[in-house]
Amino acid sequence: MNLEILDMGFIPKEISENLPEGFEDVENLANQLPKVLGNEQIEESVLKLEIHKDISNLNSSQLERAMLLYSYIGHAYMWGKKNEENIIPEQIALTWHKIAQQLDRPPILSYASYALNNWRLLNKEKPFELENIEILQNFLGGVDEDWFIMIHVAIEHEAKHILGSLKDYFFNGSFEIEKLQIALNSIKKINEIMNRMPEKCDPFIYYNRVRPYIFGWKNNPATPNGVIYEGVEEYGNKPVSFRGETGAQSSIVPMLDALLGVTHSNDPLREYLDEMRTYMPKEHRVLLNELDQWSMNNRKEIVKNLDHSHVEILNSIIEQVHIFRNKHLEYARVYIFEQSLTNNSNSNIVGTGGTPFMKYLDKHLQETVPSND
Repeated sequence: MNLEILDMGFIPKEISENLPEGFEDVENLANQLPKVLGNEQIEESVLKLEIHKDISNLNSSQLERAMLLYSYIGHAYMWGKKNEENIIPEQIALTWHKIAQQLDRPPILSYASYALNNWRLLNKEKPFELENIEILQNFLGGVDEDWFIMIHVAIEHEAKHILGSLKDYFFNGSFEIEKLQIALNSIKKINEIMNRMPEKCDPFIYYNRVRPYIFGWKNNPATPNGVIYEGVEEYGNKPVSFRGETGAQSSIVPMLDALLGVTHSNDPLREYLDEMRTYMPKEHRVLLNELDQWSMNNRKEIVKNLDHSHVEILNSIIEQVHIFRNKHLEYARVYIFEQSLTNNSNSNIVGTGGTPFMKYLDKHLQETVPSND
């Protein structure tokens, strides 16, 4: 297992901020996206893009940058156009699909593009903190959209401490209780960050300006049969369906579930969680699957031989994960469900990932219980 990933968390080592020569039209449109969407010019703007792009010389961070830009432009087109055809034109579709093949995940806006590869430090001379993050790409722009993403980036950045310390605890053979204390302090810090969401992200603004653009095509009433990616031979000019961007595509909580022994019953929710892994970066997905096997085969035997004080801290960490999931459920209620009661658009029937989100989040919560006793 490539456990070193856990020491870094899931923040990339390098984030590309500009594509090389040949992608100027894509960079320019992405930069102008808030204005283009505000002026209802997305269709005309997309059709001016060069159809065929050479991605063969892009390195991994540049591929992620290209995936980010094409995903934003693709979603802007789908949810900002006037026509009702569920077709993505070849000006986007062909290169978007090629990039997705290289990255081994679907051509759709996923969490890796929306958050992990979508920021930089505002002042590189200062340490990482929430107020020192600058978001690289938006749809409409504004503090609410930025803050929503910034909170996720800050959580991902902090997660390296809990994941790295749990990795050291379980895999270095010494089972140092200090590592568990670091992990407990880190998950508490994550919950503190999560609690800051309402400071600059208003529920009304989120529901009406942020959320509409991150929906996918699967289980979405607006795209009942999926979406056609024009010119993509592998899809045979037939509609395909992919999930939209959602926090369930973050690797943090699934990794914590594996390390802490939190399991989910075999049902549609479990199938959904497994499906979310296809939208993660490949190296995250591989490690997560390997950790699941480790948890199933080795973890119980390890925990059985631990001192009671160690088990107590492990259970305290699980309780903090429970608090995290409870806060997520609360935000889903305040930011989505309650907003839907007074809005005629942006239906709350499904989440951006295409699920009955309140039911799923509540089930996540109920299954996050100590299993170390």
